[in-house]
Amino acid sequence: MLAIKAASPYKGFTTVELIVVVSVTSIMFLAFLGIFTNYFVIITKNNAQMDMTVNSQNLLRSTVDTLRVGGGVRQSNTIADANAPPGGWNTSNDDFVIVIASPALDSNRNYIINEDTGSPYMNELVYFKDGDRLTQRALAHPDAAGNSLQTSCPQAQASPTCPADKTLAEYVKTMVFTLYDQDNNSTNDPLAAQSVKIDLGMERTSFGSTFSLDNSIRVTLRNRF
Repeated sequence: MLAIKAASPYKGFTTVELIVVVSVTSIMFLAFLGIFTNYFVIITKNNAQMDMTVNSQNLLRSTVDTLRVGGGVRQSNTIADANAPPGGWNTSNDDFVIVIASPALDSNRNYIINEDTGSPYMNELVYFKDGDRLTQRALAHPDAAGNSLQTSCPQAQASPTCPADKTLAEYVKTMVFTLYDQDNNSTNDPLAAQSVKIDLGMERTSFGSTFSLDNSIRVTLRNRF
């Protein structure tokens, strides 16, 4: 007697069907990958633009605060700096340098007074461009006993007694400062300056796109204590 075998309700994929499934899956995966990559690039670019905006605002705000409580802009540094460039630090747009006088403070944030003049001793803060970074060199007045500020050094020469220069911002392309006298005329004489306008330009490249940002601010100086 012959036994009849029931047909199986399940059957495998043919080679053609497998090729079609794999092809469709690959296309869908590549499409998803493209969408995800594009989204990631957009988010990264937006974050880069936002970071640059925040950094420029913070930089201008901190510079304005320093100028507002300081003793004005100086033509060159008067406090010796063993790590200064040849000829010392000189305020100049061409060299991207500005020297700001800042009163010496003790650990309690009190002015350290020079008894001979009745005015505070003045530290100096030097802003300069190092590659695409805006850097601050601190020069502490050596006669100000109890000075809370320490003279800083380049990173390679930094030590516990001479901390590294402070990086204020990255991706800085230009920082132009224009001095104005009491008649609101531009001047090249820091001693005659009553206010200063700071024009900051930043530039950053991310995923093949270059982002530029321009920001500016103006602040009144206090040249005498």
